[in-house]
Amino acid sequence: MRILVIGGSGGVGQAVVQQLSEQHEVVSPTRDEFDLSNFDAIDQLDLSSYDVVVNCAGANPAAFLGWQKNSWSNQVSQVNINFTAALLLVKQYTRQRQNGQFIYITSTNVDDPIAYNIFYTGAKAALRYSVNSIKKEFPGIVFTEICPGKIKTRMLDQNYQGTKTAEEIEDLYARSPYLKATDIARVIEDAIKYKLDQVTIQPHE
Repeated sequence: MRILVIGGSGGVGQAVVQQLSEQHEVVSPTRDEFDLSNFDAIDQLDLSSYDVVVNCAGANPAAFLGWQKNSWSNQVSQVNINFTAALLLVKQYTRQRQNGQFIYITSTNVDDPIAYNIFYTGAKAALRYSVNSIKKEFPGIVFTEICPGKIKTRMLDQNYQGTKTAEEIEDLYARSPYLKATDIARVIEDAIKYKLDQVTIQPHE
């Protein structure tokens, strides 16, 4: 199969590229090659040749400040990347394909929200709601929601934006169980193999 992975430069996306490349033709543009904040570029994107699109991109800048103290520009970025751009990718894929699979990542925070992640979680919740509505119109396309709990990636670095050291971030991860990016990649591989609609994966407490 020919698979496009968005957000493959690091974290979960990079693990997905590595996991799928052994058996599939995987294309994963860099951030310089494809910027999700450029909605015009998404509108011109040719997705017609991809059997599967996997959107692993996410943004959560400075969420540690809380929703009242974080800047509006950071919060708009969270909505734009986690919801608007993701939904425009779905729009483009359904325009160009009669069948295939579109995989997107939400969060268990959607069902158990916390105030510090309100824009991130709200964007992910909106994406879930929107795709659940859209998929009824396109029965030939499998829409797969991957809903993970805490994952150890560089998202906390993005969140804290240099205000914590690498050791402090490691300590934050050590306080509770977490998933690895490779865990999510294996789940996505199974979701493609078995055409799954939704997978929730939580680290064992």
